[in-house]
Amino acid sequence: MKYENAKDILPASLLKEVQKYAEGKAIYIPKCEKTKGWGEASGYREKLNKRNALICSRYAAGAGIVELAEDFYLSPESIKKIVYGKKIKLPVYSPSIYSAKQYSDAGVGEEWVRIYLENGGLETPDGEEFFLSELVKIPLRLIEDDADVIINKKSDGYTDVPLIALFEGHRFRSFCGEEYLALLRKEKKNAHWAFIFVSRKEYSYYLNNFGKQFQRGT
Repeated sequence: MKYENAKDILPASLLKEVQKYAEGKAIYIPKCEKTKGWGEASGYREKLNKRNALICSRYAAGAGIVELAEDFYLSPESIKKIVYGKKIKLPVYSPSIYSAKQYSDAGVGEEWVRIYLENGGLETPDGEEFFLSELVKIPLRLIEDDADVIINKKSDGYTDVPLIALFEGHRFRSFCGEEYLALLRKEKKNAHWAFIFVSRKEYSYYLNNFGKQFQRGT
Protein backbone atom coordinates (compact mmCIF):
# COMPACT_ATOMS: atom_id res chain seq x y z
CA MET A 1 0.00 0.00 0.00
CA LYS A 2 1.37 3.42 -0.93
CA TYR A 3 1.43 6.04 1.82
CA GLU A 4 1.07 9.75 1.11
CA ASN A 5 1.63 12.82 3.24
CA ALA A 6 -1.72 14.11 4.44
CA LYS A 7 -0.61 17.73 4.05
CA ASP A 8 -0.27 17.13 0.30
CA ILE A 9 -3.88 15.89 0.06
CA LEU A 10 -6.05 17.48 2.74
CA PRO A 11 -6.98 21.16 2.99
CA ALA A 12 -5.11 22.95 5.80
CA SER A 13 -8.26 23.39 7.90
CA LEU A 14 -9.17 19.71 7.64
CA LEU A 15 -5.57 18.64 8.31
CA LYS A 16 -5.61 20.55 11.61
CA GLU A 17 -8.76 18.69 12.65
CA VAL A 18 -7.24 15.31 11.77
CA GLN A 19 -4.02 16.17 13.66
CA LYS A 20 -6.03 16.61 16.85
CA TYR A 21 -6.85 12.90 16.82
CA ALA A 22 -4.07 11.20 14.82
CA GLU A 23 -0.96 13.41 14.72
CA GLY A 24 2.13 11.37 13.82
CA LYS A 25 0.10 8.20 13.17
CA ALA A 26 -0.28 6.30 9.91
CA ILE A 27 -4.01 5.92 9.33
CA TYR A 28 -6.08 4.19 6.65
CA ILE A 29 -9.08 6.02 5.22
CA PRO A 30 -11.55 3.49 3.75
CA LYS A 31 -13.52 4.08 0.59
CA CYS A 32 -17.12 5.16 0.92
CA GLU A 33 -19.50 2.22 0.75
CA LYS A 34 -21.91 2.24 -2.15
CA THR A 35 -25.40 3.11 -1.02
CA LYS A 36 -27.68 0.12 -1.11
CA GLY A 37 -30.56 0.23 -3.55
CA TRP A 38 -34.22 0.00 -2.59
CA GLY A 39 -35.12 -3.20 -0.80
CA GLU A 40 -31.54 -4.47 -0.47
CA ALA A 41 -31.15 -3.83 3.24
CA SER A 42 -34.42 -5.58 4.10
CA GLY A 43 -33.98 -8.42 1.61
CA TYR A 44 -37.24 -7.41 -0.05
CA ARG A 45 -35.67 -6.85 -3.45
CA GLU A 46 -34.17 -10.35 -3.53
CA LYS A 47 -37.50 -11.91 -2.58
CA LEU A 48 -39.28 -9.85 -5.23
CA ASN A 49 -36.81 -10.91 -7.93
CA LYS A 50 -37.18 -14.59 -6.99
CA ARG A 51 -40.96 -14.33 -7.03
CA ASN A 52 -40.99 -12.59 -10.40
CA ALA A 53 -38.58 -15.15 -11.85
CA LEU A 54 -40.86 -17.96 -10.70
CA ILE A 55 -43.90 -16.23 -12.22
CA CYS A 56 -42.10 -15.81 -15.56
CA SER A 57 -40.98 -19.44 -15.48
CA ARG A 58 -44.49 -20.73 -14.90
CA TYR A 59 -45.90 -18.40 -17.57
CA ALA A 60 -43.33 -19.72 -20.06
CA ALA A 61 -44.42 -23.24 -19.13
CA GLY A 62 -48.02 -22.46 -20.09
CA ALA A 63 -49.68 -21.09 -16.94
CA GLY A 64 -52.35 -18.45 -17.62
CA ILE A 65 -52.50 -14.89 -16.32
CA VAL A 66 -55.56 -15.52 -14.13
CA GLU A 67 -54.10 -18.75 -12.75
CA LEU A 68 -50.87 -16.97 -11.79
CA ALA A 69 -52.80 -14.08 -10.24
CA GLU A 70 -54.69 -16.47 -7.98
CA ASP A 71 -51.62 -18.53 -7.06
CA PHE A 72 -49.45 -15.52 -6.19
CA TYR A 73 -52.22 -13.33 -4.71
CA LEU A 74 -51.64 -10.57 -7.26
CA SER A 75 -53.93 -8.81 -9.69
CA PRO A 76 -53.94 -9.90 -13.35
CA GLU A 77 -52.57 -6.43 -14.20
CA SER A 78 -49.57 -6.94 -11.91
CA ILE A 79 -48.90 -10.38 -13.42
CA LYS A 80 -48.98 -8.89 -16.93
CA LYS A 81 -46.41 -6.25 -15.98
CA ILE A 82 -44.11 -8.99 -14.70
CA VAL A 83 -44.41 -11.50 -17.55
CA TYR A 84 -44.40 -8.90 -20.32
CA GLY A 85 -41.08 -7.59 -19.07
CA LYS A 86 -42.04 -4.12 -17.91
CA LYS A 87 -39.14 -2.95 -15.75
CA ILE A 88 -40.15 -1.90 -12.28
CA LYS A 89 -38.93 1.56 -11.33
CA LEU A 90 -39.57 2.39 -7.72
CA PRO A 91 -41.51 5.68 -7.34
CA VAL A 92 -40.62 8.37 -4.81
CA TYR A 93 -41.97 7.46 -1.37
CA SER A 94 -44.10 9.77 0.72
CA PRO A 95 -46.78 8.97 3.30
CA SER A 96 -49.62 9.89 0.94
CA ILE A 97 -52.32 8.31 -1.18
CA TYR A 98 -50.65 9.68 -4.32
CA SER A 99 -47.38 7.90 -3.55
CA ALA A 100 -49.18 4.71 -2.51
CA LYS A 101 -51.06 4.66 -5.84
CA GLN A 102 -47.80 4.96 -7.75
CA TYR A 103 -46.30 2.02 -5.86
CA SER A 104 -49.44 -0.07 -6.27
CA ASP A 105 -49.69 0.67 -10.00
CA ALA A 106 -46.05 -0.42 -10.38
CA GLY A 107 -46.87 -3.73 -8.66
CA VAL A 108 -44.75 -2.99 -5.58
CA GLY A 109 -47.37 -1.84 -3.10
CA GLU A 110 -45.74 -4.16 -0.54
CA GLU A 111 -42.68 -1.89 -0.46
CA TRP A 112 -44.75 1.24 0.23
CA VAL A 113 -46.52 -0.49 3.11
CA ARG A 114 -43.24 -1.87 4.49
CA ILE A 115 -41.68 1.63 4.56
CA TYR A 116 -44.83 3.21 6.01
CA LEU A 117 -45.15 0.69 8.84
CA GLU A 118 -41.42 0.72 9.55
CA ASN A 119 -41.44 4.52 9.88
CA GLY A 120 -44.33 4.21 12.31
CA GLY A 121 -42.57 1.60 14.43
CA LEU A 122 -44.95 -1.16 13.39
CA GLU A 123 -44.11 -4.65 12.17
CA THR A 124 -45.49 -5.99 8.90
CA PRO A 125 -47.85 -8.98 9.35
CA ASP A 126 -46.29 -12.36 8.62
CA GLY A 127 -46.18 -12.95 4.87
CA GLU A 128 -46.71 -16.66 5.44
CA GLU A 129 -50.12 -15.98 6.96
CA PHE A 130 -51.27 -12.85 5.14
CA PHE A 131 -51.10 -11.50 1.60
CA LEU A 132 -51.37 -7.82 0.78
CA SER A 133 -54.05 -6.48 -1.56
CA GLU A 134 -53.61 -3.77 -4.13
CA LEU A 135 -54.57 -0.27 -3.10
CA VAL A 136 -58.37 -0.36 -2.99
CA LYS A 137 -61.17 1.93 -1.87
CA ILE A 138 -63.04 0.27 0.99
CA PRO A 139 -66.38 1.40 2.49
CA LEU A 140 -65.63 2.41 6.08
CA ARG A 141 -68.84 0.77 7.29
CA LEU A 142 -67.17 -2.61 6.70
CA ILE A 143 -64.42 -1.94 9.23
CA GLU A 144 -65.17 -2.68 12.86
CA ASP A 145 -64.10 -0.14 15.47
CA ASP A 146 -64.46 0.89 19.08
CA ALA A 147 -67.33 3.34 19.36
CA ASP A 148 -65.83 4.78 22.57
CA VAL A 149 -62.46 5.71 21.06
CA ILE A 150 -61.23 9.17 22.04
CA ILE A 151 -59.73 11.35 19.30
CA ASN A 152 -56.68 13.27 20.48
CA LYS A 153 -55.21 14.33 17.14
CA LYS A 154 -56.27 16.59 14.31
CA SER A 155 -57.53 14.86 11.20
CA ASP A 156 -55.66 17.02 8.68
CA GLY A 157 -52.61 14.78 8.63
CA TYR A 158 -54.56 11.57 8.16
CA THR A 159 -57.05 12.12 5.38
CA ASP A 160 -54.39 11.92 2.66
CA VAL A 161 -52.84 8.70 4.01
CA PRO A 162 -54.09 5.22 3.04
CA LEU A 163 -55.64 3.07 5.71
CA ILE A 164 -53.92 -0.23 6.53
CA ALA A 165 -56.50 -2.89 7.38
CA LEU A 166 -56.63 -6.58 8.30
CA PHE A 167 -59.17 -9.12 7.06
CA GLU A 168 -59.32 -12.13 9.33
CA GLY A 169 -62.17 -14.18 10.74
CA HIS A 170 -64.39 -12.77 7.96
CA ARG A 171 -63.99 -9.32 9.54
CA PHE A 172 -62.21 -6.10 8.62
CA ARG A 173 -60.38 -4.10 11.28
CA SER A 174 -57.94 -1.21 11.22
CA PHE A 175 -54.30 -2.20 11.58
CA CYS A 176 -53.04 1.31 12.35
CA GLY A 177 -55.31 1.92 15.31
CA GLU A 178 -58.89 2.78 16.12
CA GLU A 179 -58.17 6.51 16.42
CA TYR A 180 -57.15 6.69 12.76
CA LEU A 181 -60.44 5.16 11.64
CA ALA A 182 -62.41 7.44 13.96
CA LEU A 183 -60.69 10.47 12.45
CA LEU A 184 -61.71 9.42 8.95
CA ARG A 185 -65.30 8.95 10.06
CA LYS A 186 -65.23 12.34 11.72
CA GLU A 187 -64.52 13.74 8.26
CA LYS A 188 -67.79 12.02 7.20
CA LYS A 189 -66.01 9.84 4.67
CA ASN A 190 -68.00 6.89 3.37
CA ALA A 191 -64.95 5.16 1.88
CA HIS A 192 -61.18 5.51 1.94
CA TRP A 193 -58.15 4.13 0.12
CA ALA A 194 -56.53 1.20 1.88
CA PHE A 195 -54.09 -1.66 1.66
CA ILE A 196 -55.57 -4.81 3.18
CA PHE A 197 -53.69 -7.70 4.74
CA VAL A 198 -55.88 -10.73 4.04
CA SER A 199 -55.57 -14.06 5.81
CA ARG A 200 -54.38 -16.54 3.20
CA LYS A 201 -56.86 -19.09 4.55
CA GLU A 202 -59.71 -16.69 3.76
CA TYR A 203 -58.44 -15.35 0.44
CA SER A 204 -61.17 -16.98 -1.68
CA TYR A 205 -63.91 -15.72 0.63
CA TYR A 206 -62.44 -12.21 0.63
CA LEU A 207 -62.01 -12.14 -3.16
CA ASN A 208 -65.50 -13.41 -3.97
CA ASN A 209 -67.34 -11.32 -1.38
CA PHE A 210 -65.33 -8.11 -1.33
CA GLY A 211 -62.12 -7.96 -3.36
CA LYS A 212 -63.70 -8.06 -6.80
CA GLN A 213 -66.07 -5.21 -5.92
CA PHE A 214 -63.55 -2.76 -4.44
CA GLN A 215 -62.42 0.14 -6.60
CA ARG A 216 -58.75 -0.19 -7.57
CA GLY A 217 -56.11 2.49 -7.12
CA THR A 218 -55.44 3.03 -10.82
